[in-house]
Amino acid sequence: MSTAITIGERLRQLMEEQGIGENELARRSKVPQPTIHRILKGVSNSPRINNLEKLAASLGTTASFLAHGDGSQGVVGLPNRGIPWMGIGAGVGAATASAVPARPDRAAPPPRFWSYPILTWSEAMQANRLDASAPGEKNQFESCDYLKIGVAFWLKMCGDAMAAPIGASPSLPAGTLVLLDTGLQAVPGKLVLVELPDSPTPTLRMLIEESGRRYLKPLNPAYPLISLDDNCHILAVAIEARIKL
Repeated sequence: MSTAITIGERLRQLMEEQGIGENELARRSKVPQPTIHRILKGVSNSPRINNLEKLAASLGTTASFLAHGDGSQGVVGLPNRGIPWMGIGAGVGAATASAVPARPDRAAPPPRFWSYPILTWSEAMQANRLDASAPGEKNQFESCDYLKIGVAFWLKMCGDAMAAPIGASPSLPAGTLVLLDTGLQAVPGKLVLVELPDSPTPTLRMLIEESGRRYLKPLNPAYPLISLDDNCHILAVAIEARIKL
């Protein structure tokens, strides 16, 4: 039986058993990655039931187990069984501990990683052409557990326009690597890479909407809002950020 006592602990336990990260779980379940992160950190102790059901289905368990720790964990959640993930809906809520034989000889599948190029800001203007021609030999690559939808690439932040005040989150100080995907839909609240008129390089800002109009908001309040009009072109949406120390 699981010793996890919170929703976040039970969720993390299942994710670790199956070798998947937050971004991969978000892709499978269609639950936003920030929501999953808040659950794991204990910030969200009472997630919406529809989100729990989606997460449970993606992990081969039940919403009841995630919420309360009762009932069967499902096929992939059995402690120390090491049974690989069977896919969304495969035996969800139907398997019990007595119905699934122990398979100690089978290890849980290792996490899958993909490598994406680290582009310069100038190169990012043409990111949607990466599939047509392979990145140059000079490109560096960074790996992660996110499977792209469109064209994915990393950018290294420069300047302080996206460095939030101390204690605020998210914050993207200079040197932060940001993963972006050209295939994602840009919705308010997301960080987006935008081509602005007469600018040789794109701009990364948070997309917000006020009174029916859309703006690009810097995380550093010292910088102004930018109105998003028909002359602006959204190139990609940010997925994750990481800082190498």
